[in-house]
Amino acid sequence: MASSRWRTGLRGFFVVWTGQFVSTVGTLMTSLALTFWAFDVTGRATELGLMFFFTFGPRLIFMPIAGALLDRWNRKKLLILADALAGLTTILTLTLISLDLLQIWHLYVLTALLSTFGCFQNPGFTASATLMVPKKHYGRTSGLLMLTYSASSVIAPALAGILLPILGLRGILVVDLATFLVAVGTIALIPIPQPKRDSTAPIHPIRQIGRDLAEGFRYLFEHGKLFTFLGIHAVINMLGIFYDVLLRPMVLLRTGDNEIALATILSLFGFGGAAGALAVTLWGGPKKRRIPFSFLVYILAFALRALSGLNIGVIWLAAFAFGFSACLSLGTSAVRAFFQSKVPPALQARVWATFVTLVTAGMQVTMLIAGPLADRVVEPAMQSGGALARFFGGLVGTGAGAGLGLLVFLGNLGAVIVFAIGYAFRSMRSLDVSLPDHDQTAEETS
Repeated sequence: MASSRWRTGLRGFFVVWTGQFVSTVGTLMTSLALTFWAFDVTGRATELGLMFFFTFGPRLIFMPIAGALLDRWNRKKLLILADALAGLTTILTLTLISLDLLQIWHLYVLTALLSTFGCFQNPGFTASATLMVPKKHYGRTSGLLMLTYSASSVIAPALAGILLPILGLRGILVVDLATFLVAVGTIALIPIPQPKRDSTAPIHPIRQIGRDLAEGFRYLFEHGKLFTFLGIHAVINMLGIFYDVLLRPMVLLRTGDNEIALATILSLFGFGGAAGALAVTLWGGPKKRRIPFSFLVYILAFALRALSGLNIGVIWLAAFAFGFSACLSLGTSAVRAFFQSKVPPALQARVWATFVTLVTAGMQVTMLIAGPLADRVVEPAMQSGGALARFFGGLVGTGAGAGLGLLVFLGNLGAVIVFAIGYAFRSMRSLDVSLPDHDQTAEETS
């Protein structure tokens, strides 16, 4: 019995987390390598914006379904299946490259497939952590889940920079495929608890999934303040995503295709996120007042994102990337821990999946328009003597990349304003108190 303790509790969660972390590093290496490939082929922001769209677009459809399935079916088998299918997608990409058949539109399809299979990971591991560890460790597991993406953002660009010249794009994909095997192996090794099922659920599978999907939406709608909180996040994501879509082409245009400069900024982004996530993992995050805390750090995060659009050098861009990424980790970890403590475990996967889906829905519009808007309208208008250059040239500069910088600045400034307005309402600041914990009468276990 003692020899199997490492497979349960916080230790067991750490084993599963390690496998997902390794897999995420491989995925980000591939993403970065394909981004360089796509920009070399096209030299435009539009195609990169479409890649973001096909990364997040499938989540609108499939993440709520994934959440419902994770609450109802065997989570362990679903997570293994999702990782296995993602690995097959990587094999397909490798095949296309090996046959010299890869085209830009292939990346859209492959990215959409990977995004679809990835829909199971976020709600699956968030909900599983609630049952795997005691409540007092929710903040730490949230920090570890954030650390997955932030720390991998440090390691992946560095490894890609080292391995890409040696192994080429094919070699990077082979490494990515190996990391999927690590992820599947760790999930297979550790028990993944299942929530208690509702015995009144309909027997027919289609009706069952439909009912579960409705419950995820209903929970958010019935808690009006929580739905308002969701709306605020939906608006700021729609505005703030200009940074995510346009940062890479903006840096490449302003630095003359300096891939080292871009990798440096992305690495500092990862370092900042890792620092914030590690701080939460060690500290545990705020135990009460999680929502006010998240608002304040988000305001700072999006302010730094807005400043990244100004006419500044690579060092400042990297510094701001570090700062806002650290704040982003702190804020998102607090929100995730808030949901873990408030939402009943049997509903968590579908409620969290529904929340993530709704707050990212507006991002799809921005992803579709950001590239064409930059390439065809704002970028030409920010050239020397352009229509917008006289008004904003002193702020974001003129020439290559200035139009992209203007969109980054204005979008994220709008996000700061929306967050500040939300924080001004007492109903948002008191959300931790007005929504009771799902187990207020239960004793915490060690």
